[in-house]
Amino acid sequence: MRVCFLFLDVVWDGHARAFVEAGREMRARGVEVVMVCPARSQVSRIVRDAGFDAVEIAVRGRWLTDAWRLRGVLKQTLSDVVFVHGERAQLVASVAIRSVGRGAVVRRNPPRAHLSDGRAARFGARLARTGMLFASEEDRRTAQLSLRLIDAGVAVSAAPDVMSPRVPTGAVVTCVFDRDTRGALLPALRALALVAPRHPELRIVLTGPTGDDDALRIQVAALGIGSAVSLTDEPAERAIAVSGARVVWILADGDDFGFAALDAFAAGVPVLASRTPLAARYVTDGVNGIALTATEPANAASTIARLLADDSVHSQLATGARATAAHWPRAAMAEGYERAAAAVRNS
Repeated sequence: MRVCFLFLDVVWDGHARAFVEAGREMRARGVEVVMVCPARSQVSRIVRDAGFDAVEIAVRGRWLTDAWRLRGVLKQTLSDVVFVHGERAQLVASVAIRSVGRGAVVRRNPPRAHLSDGRAARFGARLARTGMLFASEEDRRTAQLSLRLIDAGVAVSAAPDVMSPRVPTGAVVTCVFDRDTRGALLPALRALALVAPRHPELRIVLTGPTGDDDALRIQVAALGIGSAVSLTDEPAERAIAVSGARVVWILADGDDFGFAALDAFAAGVPVLASRTPLAARYVTDGVNGIALTATEPANAASTIARLLADDSVHSQLATGARATAAHWPRAAMAEGYERAAAAVRNS
């Protein structure tokens, strides 16, 4: 079987990582994998760093033009299935497949995401066999599929191989955010500013997509913690920041939340997160992390202070985190993607 993973966004995020992780495992199981990425993009660079020969295409934002470029790749690689995220990528892949005359589409719906069924999705489903792949059984049960969409099953994300925790040089709190949750950074930073006076060794790593960094630096300076804060958007640096943290505070949503939690668990690092339906899939309060019921900075500050100061509580949560990682196996993820590909190919 030959599969193609299509990336249209230039910025690396949890959706892109989901495809790279799945592609890596499928390739190890003997599946031929092609990664198609926007030319000269962050995604393309990281895909190559992951060991793939990224096929670059010029993505111009016009679905017909992008589909024509993808068509050339599919004709050369003879891919049986194209995995995509979102309606636009579904349409691009469907048009390319219709033009080539072979293949099918699997559109993955991220965790807790609304299953959109707009004009692009409906048109794409008329052009090529299209299956929906879900991130959990719960998402699958609550989704309402149109008659043209095939239920391609579930593929859960997977934890990385268990990592040996790095020894923090001090009290390190890593905050993970995404493009949609940058606004949650300020309340989090206010909480950390309340913790800082009692922990002069506190170091704060903010990891997520860079944007208006000057405004962020002004905010942390005004809170008096500018010297303690560093910012990165590189996946390799994020992995180091997570594995070397005392606690990982996840502000992100969707795939970014899931992978941040699984990375932390694999390294034996407790997770701090607001109590939400998505967080409940990963974080068991008092077992592998803390679920915040109140979002006020003072409440979060007291929780963080306890995790920094109480070694027995932290050790208990760290043990629970490592145990949790084993419940998210990589084999199950790969099998889910393979079943999805077979479902649409054989329909």
